[in-house]
Amino acid sequence: MDPYIKLYDLESGVLDFCKVGRAYGIPDMYKDADHEKVYHVEELLSKLESSVASIYHRIKSGHESRKYKFSITRKERNLLRKFLFVMRYRSHKFWSKYTGTIDNYKHNDRDLLIEFLQERSITDLRQVWLQNLEVIVKTEIDADGEWLGTIGREMFAGDANMYVFHMSESYMAFCEPESPEDEFIITDNGFGIFEGPVVYDTVNLKSTGADGSRPQLKDPTYTEYHKLAPLSPRLILILRSNFLRDGPIWKRRLDFFRQWKVWPEGDSLLQDLPIKPAKTHYWLPGRTKKAVHTLEDEFFFEIYKVNTKEVQTINTVMLQEATGSITWVSDESVVRSLRAFLGNPSFMLSAYLSLVPDFVPLIALRCQKERLLSLWDKPYPSEGRRSIEEFEHTMEFLRQVRYLQSYYKLGGAPELFLYDFHQGKLLTDFRSFIADHCGPELSWRNKVNRATTKFMAAFHPRIVWVHVKLWRVLANRVRLGLELSPLTDSQVDVMREPGPEDLVANLVDFLPFHDCLERS
Repeated sequence: MDPYIKLYDLESGVLDFCKVGRAYGIPDMYKDADHEKVYHVEELLSKLESSVASIYHRIKSGHESRKYKFSITRKERNLLRKFLFVMRYRSHKFWSKYTGTIDNYKHNDRDLLIEFLQERSITDLRQVWLQNLEVIVKTEIDADGEWLGTIGREMFAGDANMYVFHMSESYMAFCEPESPEDEFIITDNGFGIFEGPVVYDTVNLKSTGADGSRPQLKDPTYTEYHKLAPLSPRLILILRSNFLRDGPIWKRRLDFFRQWKVWPEGDSLLQDLPIKPAKTHYWLPGRTKKAVHTLEDEFFFEIYKVNTKEVQTINTVMLQEATGSITWVSDESVVRSLRAFLGNPSFMLSAYLSLVPDFVPLIALRCQKERLLSLWDKPYPSEGRRSIEEFEHTMEFLRQVRYLQSYYKLGGAPELFLYDFHQGKLLTDFRSFIADHCGPELSWRNKVNRATTKFMAAFHPRIVWVHVKLWRVLANRVRLGLELSPLTDSQVDVMREPGPEDLVANLVDFLPFHDCLERS
């Protein structure tokens, strides 16, 4: 009999029961009828999934029978590793990366991809994704390492390097909660989640929005210390980076990469997780100290017990990255993990990132996860709520605000207003600082004002509009002698009063630079 568990849909906001087979089963492969090879790829994937399923059920059955030690062959270990990468590569993140044309491809490896497309005479980016997937699945990981040459020749280099790194730069371990009251949360994207610092460059942006385009950040830098793959609520597979192995040589290597800024600084949240590499039995003894690898070599694993704090840290990472759904068995366990997640400052969006429009869906997702705390003890199914739709309603309300209409005419938009307000505030602070420190000499102040005006001309008119409004608020506070007192709502209301900046905005259709505003 297929038991039921709880499932919370993050898109609809509905909490309901779900069969284990539906929630934990291997998801269907994405089908694209426009590509002839897709069914061939699916056939290869089906064989891989079947092989991995037999390994998984053997491990899971042993664990349910309280057998905490088991062995698998090198070939089986390779299949598990490969499957984890395939599941990640099939995710929306990678699939969407190859959607569209090379003209709108904005990732860091664009130049490499252009070269690859030209060499292979490929015009459709989706073919790159499918070809990579086919090569990964059909190429056996042999013990002699010949697979590395095949991957290097036939795959796009950017993804090939990532695959090789995944297969070789970590060791596998298994864990279960020490307390019977704890469990691991499982998410729809559970096999593609990693733990490690993720850093966005908030100084050197891909686009500041000053030219009218949407503000955009560059791709983040990150370190994958642990890759997490919950196999059941009581069992998780973890790939731990070799850089966290015991021994001074690994510490020196990690310090080297950090020194050259290859990876962002920051320790792992799971640094103290009590796991170790499996013990290896080689079937062919080497003539030298270095053993000969074969696919029949055995790896002897132990299922390590992790305490409540470590379980909650793992669940916090899973909750942070969940985008589609969350499933669990124990209500009490998921409530504890939710509270740990929501209260952990390391997983809160920074004030600056919350201003960037691309991060709005993350804010909506966090609100949806927070809402789960108020639903878990209510009758099922719960009433739905779509946080992203509520945000869209807020944006529509902002669009109707009367005093912002001038801002919109200058190329502004509701989803850009918070970011533009922040930019306008920075411009106001800068101009105020310059005015306070340029001295009393009139000729010099005039020269500084001209330079400041020239500097401000580099900003988009919508940002300058916000700045002028804020400057009027500041000037009014100075006039009333209130510049050192707390800011009040009545003082901010000055922004609502019409000024010359609104006159310019209302005449924008007749100005020669009108076309440049349309870019936003």
